[in-house]
Amino acid sequence: MIKLKPFTIADHSAAHALWYGTTGVCTCDKCMELDTLENIEKYLARNPGMSFVAIDTQSGDKLIGAVLAGHDGRTGLIYRLTVAEAYRESGMGRQLVDAALAALKNAEITTVKAFVLNENDGGNMFWEKAGFELLTKAVTRNKEI
Repeated sequence: MIKLKPFTIADHSAAHALWYGTTGVCTCDKCMELDTLENIEKYLARNPGMSFVAIDTQSGDKLIGAVLAGHDGRTGLIYRLTVAEAYRESGMGRQLVDAALAALKNAEITTVKAFVLNENDGGNMFWEKAGFELLTKAVTRNKEI
């Protein structure tokens, strides 16, 4: 049986292993720096109840999926969505996204963006099926400060 629950800092180690052990998820050094225990703890405190994990209770409470979501007060952001390969095509990714979207909607957020690598074909197909529009009029830029 699979259950969804809010992402807590106790889930960090298993979620981190899933994120960085899954093809198509950013594995650059900068992403790893951003996903430290300390940074995720701050993020979860700033965005309580927005992120979720999926747990397989028949496999010793194994974490098999995670979504990291939050908002800036006007726009929702989904930074990470990962489902273990053995559980893909089961609807688990959609359940995680739906839980995050419901939490964001409850916070009166009406627009949500998802970060997906260009070369992640499977991920981009997932987001398209989930109704997320590809933005071609904008690019994301980054600056370290």
